[in-house]
Amino acid sequence: MSTANHAAFADLSRPLLSPLPFAERERLAGAWRMASQDIADDIRFIRQYLKVIAEQDERLSTGTLVHGRAYVEACAAWLPETVARYLRNLRLISECECAMLAAGMRFARSSDAW
Repeated sequence: MSTANHAAFADLSRPLLSPLPFAERERLAGAWRMASQDIADDIRFIRQYLKVIAEQDERLSTGTLVHGRAYVEACAAWLPETVARYLRNLRLISECECAMLAAGMRFARSSDAW
């Protein structure tokens, strides 16, 4: 059997039904989905906060600051909280994926597969 065929049939040799009860599979899949969506927001906010902090001294042609001091300070305060939430979501995704693999559940390998 060719390598490509072997890989395709090896995947089919795994059981299609998970040993976990339906409610547990749904809870696990829901937690994975929510954490995956939340982590995308975390990344977006982290990038925005870093950009604002990096531009804190930049001025418009009129001499006005691009970002107000209060907003820069707020972004600096929100950044550690958002990074901590990002790390929690990353850990949750990893734990869910490990549990899903152990239970024989399939999940998307990237957001392109959703």
